[in-house]
Amino acid sequence: MLKLLKNYKKILIILSFPYLYLLFVLVAPTNMAVTAPGGLSPVDSAIVIDTVDFLDNFNTVYVYSYYPITAFQSFVLTGDETMNVKPMTVRETDTSWRDDFRAGQISKIVSLKTSLIKAYELANIEDPSILIDYEYRGLYIYYRPSRLTELEVGDIIVEVNGNSYKNYTHQEFRQLAYLTTIRYKVMREVNGVETFFMFDYTKVEEDQYMIFYPNYEIISASPSFEFPGVNSIVGGPSGGMIQTLSIYASLLKLNFGNLKIAGTGTIEIDGTVGRIGGITQKMYTGIYNKIDVFFMPTSHFSEIPNLDYPYEIIVVDTIEQAVQALHDLINE
Repeated sequence: MLKLLKNYKKILIILSFPYLYLLFVLVAPTNMAVTAPGGLSPVDSAIVIDTVDFLDNFNTVYVYSYYPITAFQSFVLTGDETMNVKPMTVRETDTSWRDDFRAGQISKIVSLKTSLIKAYELANIEDPSILIDYEYRGLYIYYRPSRLTELEVGDIIVEVNGNSYKNYTHQEFRQLAYLTTIRYKVMREVNGVETFFMFDYTKVEEDQYMIFYPNYEIISASPSFEFPGVNSIVGGPSGGMIQTLSIYASLLKLNFGNLKIAGTGTIEIDGTVGRIGGITQKMYTGIYNKIDVFFMPTSHFSEIPNLDYPYEIIVVDTIEQAVQALHDLINE
């Protein structure tokens, strides 16, 4: 047998090349990423408010994102108009799966808190018994260059060059955090215990800029609330606008009949509705799930593909415009 193998060794090696190439194509990662249509998540799966029954009209839209994909996956998916196959960003190549998950959870909790704050504030205009009090408490680290191993995604910056967050708005404090040479005072919570340390950072040319999210602490709210859905695998900030509308409408017990409402857009504390990723895939998700109304940021409207979408699109720049559109839906 050994003699036979030796005699045919060259032929066996040659014949193995197509197999090895096929194996490489199927399993070897590329530098490509894909975003695919996903599904809908009812807002009441993430938020519970005491004595308030959430309306079942509202759903956030999520998509599936995966990277890196294989050469075979790239070949197959590139021909599918519902998919977005693109090169990985520098930040994606510099982010581990663990950090990517943690970042998604941070953006999700910040989005939930901001949605709750804005919904309560807007509902208070109609019902003064609805109250909320909150404070700004620094910057979550959402992304930092992976070479900065002393910092972790989820750490909170409470001072920048000796300047406390207490003396600044979020926009002002975040601007301070983008200096080229800087000293951060960082808070890290481990098993419920807060620890503080100083970290000196000088940005080098190869570094991508850090990304920060605001840390809002809700002091009190009436009615009270809980976030049971924070630890789900679905993360990200793009459900902010729909979360806000759902909380607002549920607090005021508005009636939308059987309308199935979905959409996408981030929410800022000043009421601005921001841009998101995967708008085409989210529109396809709306089609697949037979929604009636789709909210989106105005800035995305010129980018939507030529789809035969069977729902009404409402574009807005602010949450106040979105709330007005809700009332218009009731009056139609």
